[in-house]
Amino acid sequence: MKGRIVLSVIGLLVAGALLLVMTVLGIPLEFAIAWLLILAAIVLATRQPFLDEGGAWPPEQPTPLLPGSDVSRLAWSLNPRTGVAGHVIVGRVERTLRRRLAHHGLDLDDPAQHEEIDALIGPGVRDALGRREVRRRDLERVLDAIDRISPDDIDTARQER
Repeated sequence: MKGRIVLSVIGLLVAGALLLVMTVLGIPLEFAIAWLLILAAIVLATRQPFLDEGGAWPPEQPTPLLPGSDVSRLAWSLNPRTGVAGHVIVGRVERTLRRRLAHHGLDLDDPAQHEEIDALIGPGVRDALGRREVRRRDLERVLDAIDRISPDDIDTARQER
């Protein structure tokens, strides 16, 4: 309360000084008062706190925005009407397949290993992710193939070769 009174007195002194300066510069008194009223209206409309109004220090940390879940983002990557999968989910599934194959020493981009990969995950599964439009059923086939990969399957596929 005391700070507001001090601020009001300082404002009145500044307004008086501005009024005096404007009249000395030759501005008619009515216009000078009008300009001061406009300035006062702007200051009151914006009401900037110039003094500490009792806020706690340090200020409260802003609450972080919670990001959307990965499941939500992936669900929105599928078009329910057409069944076409977006690039986000296709890339995610492809990275998962590559990582799973890499654990077993296989590279999806190596043509020499394509037969071994096809024997492991099934025919046509490897090509499903390379299509222009990947559909939901293609993703399901790839995910099922990823789930079927186990260390025993890798050893069996290598022995047959």
